[in-house]
Amino acid sequence: MYIHYRRTSYRGAESGVQGVARQGLTGRDRGGGPASTPARAPRNELAPDGQALDGQALDRQALDGLTLDGRGALFDQIKRAVAGQILRGRWQAGQRLPNEAELSSLYGVSRQTVHKAIALLAREGFLVRRRRAGTFVATGRRDRFALPIEDIGDVVAREGRVYEFRIRERKSISNGQGIRWPDLPDGAPILALECLHFSDGTPIQHERRLVSLDAVPEVAEEPFDSVAPSRWLVERVPWSSADHTVRAVNATAEMAALLGVEAGAACLSIRRQTMHLSRPVTLVHFLSVGDRFSLSGSSITDSATELNL
Repeated sequence: MYIHYRRTSYRGAESGVQGVARQGLTGRDRGGGPASTPARAPRNELAPDGQALDGQALDRQALDGLTLDGRGALFDQIKRAVAGQILRGRWQAGQRLPNEAELSSLYGVSRQTVHKAIALLAREGFLVRRRRAGTFVATGRRDRFALPIEDIGDVVAREGRVYEFRIRERKSISNGQGIRWPDLPDGAPILALECLHFSDGTPIQHERRLVSLDAVPEVAEEPFDSVAPSRWLVERVPWSSADHTVRAVNATAEMAALLGVEAGAACLSIRRQTMHLSRPVTLVHFLSVGDRFSLSGSSITDSATELNL
């Protein structure tokens, strides 16, 4: 199973164990603009280009709920109003919306404002636009799936177990020097780390991590003798976005020996890159034993968040 994009490879020799540490755990534009008072739908036909190919056009009663909330830019208000009708089940899959001219007349706004709202809803998967046929409520929505960025020490502690980590290797290198980070220029300074994570003394996860020293120069002086790199970064370094790739793999002989499983055992591979304002911060690859680790996330849309649904 794959979730998201890109692939990278890690190369380079492993060094000896640097020691074991037990981590101390603690609990841990929208533009302005005045809102318009929506008017009733215009008297012209909702579908002047003919009947929808799959599903009925929305009737006038269905349009009565399209009131704006007065919060923020007009295109955002229209987007929330339309999404609310869909999320609450008032507009059904396959139904056709009024065209942009009719919606602009309904709200007393420009067609450009309506077009922006419709485009955002299509991007979120609420609507499907078909050339010459019109805009329809989607039959299936592709919501954004969000994986949490959570320190594994917290996960282990939540299960009532003792967490430990081991730094197996640490070195400062230049990008392209045995290891390549695709989103950094060649020669960029990188801190490369290899860690092993334990739950009640049993290895559960192997980690290879790259940290951009241009983005986080202070990490070069951190010894990681009492706090794991993942926790240190989560607590000290801001990030604005994260991309994940998740797949099922079989443990190689080398990884099997480190994780205490048989070669070929089922494992979960997670590749994650965090960014801050389009600047790469860290690139990490986790390999977790399949029956010792679980992963969960949430499907969410921006509109659902804005509507508190």
